[in-house]
Amino acid sequence: MYEIVSRLEHLRSVRAWLLWQLRRTDDTIAELERREAAATRAARTSPPPPRGWKLALRRTGGTKATPDAVHTGDCGMAGKNTKPLAREQALRAITEDGVTACPYCRPDTDLGVL
Repeated sequence: MYEIVSRLEHLRSVRAWLLWQLRRTDDTIAELERREAAATRAARTSPPPPRGWKLALRRTGGTKATPDAVHTGDCGMAGKNTKPLAREQALRAITEDGVTACPYCRPDTDLGVL
């Protein structure tokens, strides 16, 4: 009888361990499914909009601001007195109007100006 009881206790212990492992496996599967769903949602979102460009304006002694430099939209060197530009306007300002390109953010490189 003693041998039957000890074998029964052993099998119950094995069963409890297997149930514990099964719960751990289910938890891991659920976590991986959550991560995969989050990655899928992140992949579906559209890419960020293009940086854009801006024209830094400099106030001289007069009342009219003069163009100082063309910057990319995320350049911190532009200062606060800026005007947003479309791609064509930024390209024209650098190539035709003689406005300098910022040496830090290099908008001329993004615009394809050599």
